[in-house]
Amino acid sequence: MRVLKPNLLLKIPSSKARESGGVTLHRLLVVPFILQIFTVVGLVGYFSLRNGQQAVNYLAYQLMDKVNRLVTQHLDSYLSTPQKINQLNIDAIQLGILDVYDFEKAGHYFWKQMQVYDVSYIGYALATGELVASGRYLDGKGVTIDELSSRTQGKAYTYATDAQGDRTRVLRIYDNYQPLIESWYTSAVKARKPLWSPVYTWNDPAGHLLITASHPIYDRAGRLIGVLGVDFLLTKISHFLRSLDIHPSAKIFIIEQSGDLIASSSAEKPLTLHQGKAQRLQVLQSQDPLIQATAGYLNKEFSSLGAISISQELSFQHNNERHFIHVTPWKDNLGLDWLVVVVVPESAFMAQINENTKITIIFCLLAMLFATLLGTLTSRWITQPIRELSAASKAIAYGDLDQKVEVKGVRELDVLSQSFNRMASQLKESFEQLETRVEKRTAQLNEAKQAAEAANRAKSEFLANMSHELRTPLNAVLGFTTLMNQDVSLTAEQRENLKIINRSGEHLLTLINDVLDMAKIEAGRITLNKKNFDLYSLLNTIEEMFSCKAQLKGLQLQIERTAEVPQYIKSDEIKLRQILINLVGNAIKFTQEGCIFLRVTTIDNQDKTPKNTPKITLHFEVEDTGIGIAAHEIDMLFKPFVQTETGRKSEQGTGLGLAITHKFVQLMEGTITLSSELGKGTIFQFDIPVELAEATSQETETQRVVGLEPGQPKYRILVVDDHLAMRRILKQTLTNVGFEVREAENGQEAIALWNLWEPHFILMDMRMPVVSGYEATQYIKSQPKGQSTIIVAFTASAFEQEQATVLATGCDDFIRKPFREEVIWEKLKQHLGVRYIYENPHAIRETLQGTTPGYALNADNLNVMPTEWIAQLHEAAAKLDAETIAQLITEIPTDYAFLAQALQQKVNNFDFDQIIDLAQPSSL
Repeated sequence: MRVLKPNLLLKIPSSKARESGGVTLHRLLVVPFILQIFTVVGLVGYFSLRNGQQAVNYLAYQLMDKVNRLVTQHLDSYLSTPQKINQLNIDAIQLGILDVYDFEKAGHYFWKQMQVYDVSYIGYALATGELVASGRYLDGKGVTIDELSSRTQGKAYTYATDAQGDRTRVLRIYDNYQPLIESWYTSAVKARKPLWSPVYTWNDPAGHLLITASHPIYDRAGRLIGVLGVDFLLTKISHFLRSLDIHPSAKIFIIEQSGDLIASSSAEKPLTLHQGKAQRLQVLQSQDPLIQATAGYLNKEFSSLGAISISQELSFQHNNERHFIHVTPWKDNLGLDWLVVVVVPESAFMAQINENTKITIIFCLLAMLFATLLGTLTSRWITQPIRELSAASKAIAYGDLDQKVEVKGVRELDVLSQSFNRMASQLKESFEQLETRVEKRTAQLNEAKQAAEAANRAKSEFLANMSHELRTPLNAVLGFTTLMNQDVSLTAEQRENLKIINRSGEHLLTLINDVLDMAKIEAGRITLNKKNFDLYSLLNTIEEMFSCKAQLKGLQLQIERTAEVPQYIKSDEIKLRQILINLVGNAIKFTQEGCIFLRVTTIDNQDKTPKNTPKITLHFEVEDTGIGIAAHEIDMLFKPFVQTETGRKSEQGTGLGLAITHKFVQLMEGTITLSSELGKGTIFQFDIPVELAEATSQETETQRVVGLEPGQPKYRILVVDDHLAMRRILKQTLTNVGFEVREAENGQEAIALWNLWEPHFILMDMRMPVVSGYEATQYIKSQPKGQSTIIVAFTASAFEQEQATVLATGCDDFIRKPFREEVIWEKLKQHLGVRYIYENPHAIRETLQGTTPGYALNADNLNVMPTEWIAQLHEAAAKLDAETIAQLITEIPTDYAFLAQALQQKVNNFDFDQIIDLAQPSSL
């Protein structure tokens, strides 16, 4: 650096310092500071008000959505009880526990049910016009029993009961009650299936709004016996709605599509009394102003209330105030179609927000005042010594070198006061240049760092998404080929084709795993997965995979192995298969005529591992008569994304195959080399050490599960996956063996089914809409009864760290897609102790003839069933009535599951003539 000496300073001739114009330092510090504070305060106030309004909208819809979900969940749970009671009673009738013609016992039976369930009335009416029931509809009379039969001489009697359910005295007598004309009876008879009756009012006593769950009763011949009914008071729904603590001004109401009111959170009843008779109340005639206004707005917005088919989030003005509306259709599988409406005024949220906004503005103004005062004092403290230094500097600049500047309190100003003005100028210039360079370099480094981080995030996200998106459809391919292979009607050729498809799918899965593991290869985290396998079978698979492709190009593919090559070895089968596929595939790709040879030999250097396991080195050689590789391209051939000139011209491949091959050979402690000559072909060679293995460990895994051993519990399994194909594969696979299976397409449905059905075992997909598998698992495991439910994560992720994540969530185990049946059976056996029946290898011929594996069906097998049942089976087969046969099959005891499976197989194959022969009257 060039230093200017004091005697070289230029002096300005003028003896009077020239005053420069501009803004004073005091103003320059204070005014921008105040403007900044003012701007920040203004923006804070504006965004506070705006964000408050947005928060109101968000909170309002969040609250209403939560309330809506509570209501719908309550309806799902509450309204399922009557149907469950009907199903229990149907089962009791079919099992002979409940005799519909013994009115005394039936009344006592229903009285006991009334002690358990929170319903209003349980009973049945026979086709003869007789009726028996129990209910609690007379105020202060407790649970009563009603009977209309020949014993009561055609009149309906209502009896009071004691604490044991015995009849004590007659409370009422109805002379002309005709249950067969009631809507709950006629609608069930007409529909021939369980359903809800229309909502109706009850006038004795008046003021009740009810709905009845009806279930027709048929005998084995399909003749109508009567109708079961369970009455449910809808006023209890209003009690629940009023129990929800939202806001005093908020309203919740439920209406039918016709506009008739079902229930509401207001004190108003959903019906009116006119001359002692109850009448339904239309929501548009409600006495509650907010409910009436909301219904009017919805009716006008959608032309009619019945036009609302999906959930809606709306807002409207009522009494000069904005109100938020959340309306959701609610349906069940038995005919109910209601609308759940939640309306909340904006004032329920804005009061506190407005108060907070005022407080925020006040604090902002105080902060601005304080900052202004502090800025003024700070600027004076800074500018005072600078003024002194400025005056001295001017004097020095004009040649007054005897000036002595003393600045106390600020160290930097003290140093500056002792510096020569020209030297200070040069130093400042140098530092400015240096700072500019540093900032530029720092900016470049930051940009590079951000680009690297963005690339890394994009890569991780890509790998995770591709893992899920590729594995899910591939799982469907592998799953359905496995299920189709179990079809006994397939020909040998079709079975072989399915095996080829399955092997190709397995290969595709291997390719996907290799591409996804490229990141691990680059990071040095890829590891070996050694296991025992059949080397001969692997070589045959390679030959099957490429022979057709070679023939299409007019090439000859030959695989040769010496006698010394062992059949069973221990190594990483997946990586060895990928190496051979890459090398043979490249050879076929770049060979136009001639042959491709795959040779396997051994190297005479047998050794012993530390554990005395026999070890041998295998030598693989892939030779082709193709176009060859130029000498200058050989050195870069094993680099990622690098292709030869011939490869680039062919526009095939990505340049990853040989790079992965090279890495895999190195990982397997081997070496790979190549020799090539243009126009004559190429030879790839590699050696890998392997351990010798026994064949027994492979053979034990070939048995296929075909059923469950008798005498076990009826295991319930819940399959949760958002992909229909995946659910279908799992359900069919598990049902074919004998498990009870239900399915759900998201976590929310899974939780609901778990509460109602209580499955023993759940296969839980982790990535799903609405509620994910992680959330559903955490909820179930947080409940006391959830500790006994086995949850196994079912995910398409390719990353090992995913297993630790799902286990930490609460899952008991982990299965990766695509799955193999053997893995499912092993997990069920491990966690539930399930015992299986395995396929009998000697029964394959019977299987191909249409019988259940290991089970030869004949007429004697049907003797385990009653004579009447066999006659019904014969009659149904003669009529080609598959539905009746299926119903008869369900009556077969679980100990004879194979008989049921064999008969169902014949129905599926339309072998009705064989069923007729088996169930001949001569065999009875």
